[in-house]
Amino acid sequence: MEGQEKITLIAEEVTTFHDFQEWVNKATSRIGGFRKEQKIICVDIKGNTLTIGEDFMYARDNNLFPVKAYRLVRTIENKIKK
Repeated sequence: MEGQEKITLIAEEVTTFHDFQEWVNKATSRIGGFRKEQKIICVDIKGNTLTIGEDFMYARDNNLFPVKAYRLVRTIENKIKK
């Protein structure tokens, strides 16, 4: 698609949802407790990002699970580690 590009992000894996029902049952407890500035991104096996329920249903219907959830690492966190 025009205007799209692949990028590399620094992130740490938080959890894996092996199927849609696991996401339904466990998403709130596994990724719901992060602070607003701690950005969580979910990625399916083809590298697509999932942000709303419709995305997860698409992943379910197209066998794109497992879906991994990552917490994006902020720039300042990398500066502190150096």
